[in-house]
Amino acid sequence: MASNANSRYEPARALTAKELVLDFLSNRAPREMSARAIVESAVALGFSEQSIRMALTRLVNDQLALKESRGTYRLAPSGDAMRREVRKWRSITSLTQAWAGAWVCIYDGGVARSDRAAMRRHEQAMRLRGFREFRAGLWLRPANLRQPVAELRGELHALGLHRDAIVAEIREFDHRTQAEAMRLWDAAALLRSYEDLTGAMEASIKRVHRMPLVEAAGETLVLGRDVIRHINLDPMLPEELMAQRPLRTMVETMVAYDELGRQIWRRFMRQFES
Repeated sequence: MASNANSRYEPARALTAKELVLDFLSNRAPREMSARAIVESAVALGFSEQSIRMALTRLVNDQLALKESRGTYRLAPSGDAMRREVRKWRSITSLTQAWAGAWVCIYDGGVARSDRAAMRRHEQAMRLRGFREFRAGLWLRPANLRQPVAELRGELHALGLHRDAIVAEIREFDHRTQAEAMRLWDAAALLRSYEDLTGAMEASIKRVHRMPLVEAAGETLVLGRDVIRHINLDPMLPEELMAQRPLRTMVETMVAYDELGRQIWRRFMRQFES
C-alpha cells in the first residue's frame, strides 16, 4: 500500500497494489502495458516493486489479467466485464424511473456456500445493483430501474450472481413490511458521503495545479477512484427513499474531475512509456 501516494486526500481505506494494477490495465484496455511501465509508475506513486509483481501474478491467477510472452500484460475478458460495469458511473442518474412501490427480490437460500470465491462474486453482484438483505436468503431493492427484471437478471449473472439464485419482482407488501423494507438503506449516511466527496473534489480541483506531478497523479487517482466506487455502489434509490439532487451534483462534479485527472495522468505516464 502507498499512503504517500496521496498526501492530501485521505480515503476511508488505502488503495491496494492489486487495485492499482487493475486500474492501469483497465485504462489501457484493450491494449497491453509493459511490466516495466506498470512497476516504474507504481513505484513512483509509493508502492514497492515486490507488491506490484505479486499483484500482477494474482491478477493472472484470478483470470482478471493475461500475461503475454514479451513481458506485457492486458486485461482479461472477465476483467473487461467489470471494467464496463465501472464505467457506467457517468449514466447512473439516467438508469432509474418513477417508483410504483414494487420490489425486485433475489432469493439465494438454496445456494451452496462452499465456494467462497464464488460467494464473494455472488454478493458483490447483488450489492452492485443496490440489493440489501431483508430476511435470511431474501435480498431486496426498489423496482425503480428502467431495465426489465429479465435484463437485470442477465446483468446480475454476468457480474457473478449464482445461477441457483431466483430473481423476481414482488408487489403489494403489507404496510408494515413495506415500511420495514424502506429502512434497509441508511439514506442519511449516503447523503453525507455525497456532500463529503463533492467537497473533496472541489478542494482538490483548486490545489492539484500547484502540486508536484506525482502528487497530483496520486491524489486524482485515489480520490477519483473513491468517488467512482461510491457512485457505482450507489443503490439508485427512488426519491421516496432519498433526495436525488446531491447524487446528481456529485456525478456532475466527477465528470469535470475525471477530465482533469486524465490530463494529469497522460503527463505522468509519458515518463514511463517512452
